[in-house]
Amino acid sequence: MAAIQLSDPLVQTYIFYSTILALKLLAMGTLTSLIRMGRGSFANPEDAKAFRGKVKLDDPIVERTRRAHLNDLENIPAFWILGALYLTTAPVAGWATLLFRVYTVCRVIHSLVYAVVPLPQPARGAAYMVPYVIKWYMGVQTVLYYLSALSDPLVQTYIFYSTILALKLLAMGTLTSLIRMGRGSFANPEDAKAFRGKVKLDDPIVERTRRAHLNDLENIPAFWILGALYLTTAPVAGWATLLFRVYTVCRVIHSLVYAVVPLPQPARGAAYMVPYVIKWYMGVQTVLYYLSAA
Repeated sequence: MAAIQLSDPLVQTYIFYSTILALKLLAMGTLTSLIRMGRGSFANPEDAKAFRGKVKLDDPIVERTRRAHLNDLENIPAFWILGALYLTTAPVAGWATLLFRVYTVCRVIHSLVYAVVPLPQPARGAAYMVPYVIKWYMGVQTVLYYLSALSDPLVQTYIFYSTILALKLLAMGTLTSLIRMGRGSFANPEDAKAFRGKVKLDDPIVERTRRAHLNDLENIPAFWILGALYLTTAPVAGWATLLFRVYTVCRVIHSLVYAVVPLPQPARGAAYMVPYVIKWYMGVQTVLYYLSAA
């Protein structure tokens, strides 16, 4: 595993572009708020009253901007984790820098052609797919690098399973897109036109897959943080490895029984609760370990 040092130019490049993406993510939230105020369409009664607007949950411009923001939330955190893990594989500096730059530029373009100046497909699709492929490339390279290192230090085991979870998160986005195309149900008019479908926001199969994806977004980033912090408490290697493995397997099962082959409860509940308890365990252990240092 390559040492990560802040004096390394490649690490600084990663930090620079990660910060740009974080600010872009914040800007999308601000843009959504500005559009809400400009159109007088709000989600909460107190906001509508304060800004003399109305509660409206289906304003097409607001919803379009919200979808662009949500798309950032679905994709940029995965870049942060995959990019950081990719750095530990000692990639060629020039190549990694190019990946970080292209990813950032394309994500900015994606938001522009989605929410600011909407363009017909394939403009948005291209701006989405290039960063998507970059994340898969970094993830696969990281998995291959650490595949033979599972019996080595615990940090490498954490990196391996964190990468698997990041790729799983990406796969759920792909699954949602494939189901949309298969059922001809789209959220945006340009997509419906390009794929000869229709705008439909309540397709039960699409929405089920989206909920499964959202469940990953609500849970996997917490594992990345809690798992990394738990490592600093010097846990027993075998026990921590078991926690990481069980967490990853259960999250995969959860998506399968939620979106691929839906099963009656308690199948999905069990696949959710086991990883949930693991995160609480790691979090509580970390808090107790550092309680005296607070």
